[in-house]
Amino acid sequence: MDRLSHIQSMSRQSRRGKRAAAALLTCSLAAGLATGMTQPTRAGALAAKGDLALSHAKTGAGPAAVIVALDGGLTPARQAQIAALGGAITQRLPFIRSVALRLPSRSLDRLAALPFVRHVSLDGVVKKNDAFTVGSSLDNVAFQQYGLTGAGVTVAVVDSGIHQQAQDLQTPTLLGLLAGLLGGGSRVIDGVNFVADATGNVNPAATDDLCGHGTHVAGIVAGDGAASTGPQYSQTFYGIAAQANLVAVRVLDQNGQGSVSTVLAGLQWVVQNQAKDNIKVLNLSLGHPVCDTYVNDPLCQAVEAAWKAGIVVVCAAGNDGRVNSVQASGTDNEGWGTNYGSIQSPGNDPYVITVGAMKQEDTSRADDLIATYSSRGPTPGDCTLKPDIVAPGNRVISLDVKGSTLDTAYNGSNQIPLSTYMYLNKKKGAQTSDLYFRLSGTSMASPVVAGAAALLLLQNPNLSPDTIKARLMISADKWVNAQGMGDPCTYGAGYLDIPAALQSTVTVPAGSYALSPLLVMDDQGNVNIAMDPSVYGSRAIWGSRAIWGSNITDLRAIWGSTAVAGSGALLDASRAIWGCSTLSASRAIWGSRAIWGSSAAVAANRAIWGSSGPGVDLSATAINGEN
Repeated sequence: MDRLSHIQSMSRQSRRGKRAAAALLTCSLAAGLATGMTQPTRAGALAAKGDLALSHAKTGAGPAAVIVALDGGLTPARQAQIAALGGAITQRLPFIRSVALRLPSRSLDRLAALPFVRHVSLDGVVKKNDAFTVGSSLDNVAFQQYGLTGAGVTVAVVDSGIHQQAQDLQTPTLLGLLAGLLGGGSRVIDGVNFVADATGNVNPAATDDLCGHGTHVAGIVAGDGAASTGPQYSQTFYGIAAQANLVAVRVLDQNGQGSVSTVLAGLQWVVQNQAKDNIKVLNLSLGHPVCDTYVNDPLCQAVEAAWKAGIVVVCAAGNDGRVNSVQASGTDNEGWGTNYGSIQSPGNDPYVITVGAMKQEDTSRADDLIATYSSRGPTPGDCTLKPDIVAPGNRVISLDVKGSTLDTAYNGSNQIPLSTYMYLNKKKGAQTSDLYFRLSGTSMASPVVAGAAALLLLQNPNLSPDTIKARLMISADKWVNAQGMGDPCTYGAGYLDIPAALQSTVTVPAGSYALSPLLVMDDQGNVNIAMDPSVYGSRAIWGSRAIWGSNITDLRAIWGSTAVAGSGALLDASRAIWGCSTLSASRAIWGSRAIWGSSAAVAANRAIWGSSGPGVDLSATAINGEN
């Protein structure tokens, strides 16, 4: 079976398994469709060309916001046909041959029937995926041993904006710091805003961060610790690539939310300005529940376009790794239950580097654990093995924006005492820092890896995105759970190890790809890590011993010996992936009860659709983390 047939088969199984629960499927329908809708659109062109969210949408007189993939360009004649349906174009997205538009919901089926329309996706809502622990990422070793700071490499942060006056984001000189105080000298060298203000106007220059999420992410990537450096400080909060340049692409509002089309506009801007700003890395600490195969998902197509343009794209896996809303007794994900199949878009795309979150237990890296909220693979529908790697993401200390939404959330419970990093508090009456605070989530783990990519590119500017991905994955510490079992759907290739990645000499040949592999089940119930040549090409690298060395089994080098059974690429589904010998793999992921089936380990309304669309996580867990 080729990859497309496999995807179509999985899609048919999922629809059979969940028709009775269609009312629960809520992939941000409120953001794209009016509340007064009545009859479901299940037939005709929309059913054939629409994503699953639109297939379950209700039609009516209210407006719908959609993203339309075109077969060819948008000619005046085609634009007139769209206008005749009541459609108004809100974003032109030529880099993925698409447009975003609004039109009456009743016109959706007729829109899909137009011969030049390839696919229609809901323009849902995206959200963020919410003492920086350099010891767990080992970036301090990277600086001490290699002298690498990221200087000269530019990382685009597509998020809620960046507060460019932050002291830790200035040029690393006294003159630069003084210039920063006067409004210049920032290492945020460029930026653009796509978010409308309260009056509906979009000021492209309004890139300041009203949410606080993007600045926190930027500090993890490139904060230089200037505001916590000196004899009065007991510790300094460095970012991973502490002298890298940044580009602020604001696509999320003060609440950490935005539309898919706004994010697409931001990604298109990054690709268009890649050469001017020397953008080498792009961080996306945001996402939305998977509503379609990555082949059609507009966000996935956009990150692929950036990747193919030569930009390393790093995405948060998502914070949907828990099944239960209340912690119970038991060892399964510390009593929360493990929500397999909960990777968010665009982290479900096989090109990009998808990052899960780890949490530190104490000063030793060896006893670090996966954060219970970190989303697990495989990806819904496509069954791609994700995440690719894990990195520190729990209770991360980074830059605060005073007065921002996250600064004041939950009564400031994420603020840190000044005593955390100062020997002597000279600020009379002040007990907490107004420069740094804590956030948690895969949103915080993703920029750790983005910073690592910047260091690799400083070491060798000619590395391709695929080589960067391969080096990070093959060099990662192969991690196991408390029972000593590997779980690639939780840890991916393992725990980020920056010094080991810098020592790696793996090179992906031109024309080869480091795409995340597919998982398929054989007749004996084992799960194969498979590379489909019809999709990945005959030179996809994971099966190449020339890449990994002749003295090791190909896949053991990446995912670890405890995760790969036997001498081949087989995973024992009941143990290596799920960590529970009593769980039937055919019930958990494949067969007549697909990953979102009625008896599956994953609840459809949580893992596939979620309770909201794309954006960032403002939950108490994202603010305060977990112990």
